[in-house]
Amino acid sequence: MLSSTLDSLLIGLLLSVQTNADPRYNVLDGANFPDPSIVKVHGKSYAFATNDGAGHNIPVTSNPRFRKASGWSEITDAFPTKGVPAFEEGGWAVEGTTWAPDVNHLTDYDGSFAMYYSPALQSNDAIHCIGLARSKKVEGPYNDSSTAPLICPQEAGGAIDASGYLDDDNKRYILYKIDGPAANNGGYCNSPDNPPSLNTSLMLQRVKHDAATTIGGPVVLYNNRGIEDSYNVEAPTIVKSKDGIYFLFFSFGCYSDNSYATSYVTSTHGIAGPYGKRKNLLRTGDFGLFAPGGADIDEKSGNVVFQSSKTSGTIDDGRVLNTGKIILKGRSASLK
Repeated sequence: MLSSTLDSLLIGLLLSVQTNADPRYNVLDGANFPDPSIVKVHGKSYAFATNDGAGHNIPVTSNPRFRKASGWSEITDAFPTKGVPAFEEGGWAVEGTTWAPDVNHLTDYDGSFAMYYSPALQSNDAIHCIGLARSKKVEGPYNDSSTAPLICPQEAGGAIDASGYLDDDNKRYILYKIDGPAANNGGYCNSPDNPPSLNTSLMLQRVKHDAATTIGGPVVLYNNRGIEDSYNVEAPTIVKSKDGIYFLFFSFGCYSDNSYATSYVTSTHGIAGPYGKRKNLLRTGDFGLFAPGGADIDEKSGNVVFQSSKTSGTIDDGRVLNTGKIILKGRSASLK
């Protein structure tokens, strides 16, 4: 208890003396905002998050001046589940279990907005799979009238952490994680004594401009490196540099403790790789943060959102939203 209190005092001190520095920490004044994603529309940045336990199925906030720590709007719900067929009887998704949304502006299709999200299955609530909800407005409300998920390798543990990407050749993709630990009682992070699930593969699936219709089959981009990653990688997102290099960012470790961190690999051979030498972007201790991960990046501006735990070694006190800017130089990335 004393250690936890000292940790909290330490991070509070660090944040108070860095209020004029980049990146910006805890921009929502302590609100629980896990697994954040970002989309910029008409000059305003919108951030979305996993179900926050405060009545928001998909929390959303916005800021017309992203680089300022202040100015974020009141959190509202972008995806209320009442009246949504996917969450009703005869649907497939469980209310209150929605993870890791990612909103995409379909400028290559009809100008609408498509949200990938990962709720638990009504048929097996230990497994989460990826659905697709749509809205004419970026802030919602979103709706999903489907009777089945979009991507659901159920026997492998399901699929989570979907992220949409439109390449400069006008090809559209979905990235996601195979959630192998869900098929193995949570895997290593839930119980290190369990035989770990090795399959947390980060996948790439090409889709048509409707963001849903698949073209061909998925490709494996990357998997975990065993014990040094706590048998887990997740939260993939891709950015292409001005030099034509693809950066695949992802988190590794256990999101519930200080092993959680952010890495990246690069490819000069196209979006499907192969991806080369791995480098770290953020780890516990950097900028005084605990378990920094779940990063999502707006490619055009380099603006990035990511989470960190409020308290060292646990998510019991929630995860907060942090913002910054990604700088790409050659095959290296840095945060400021």
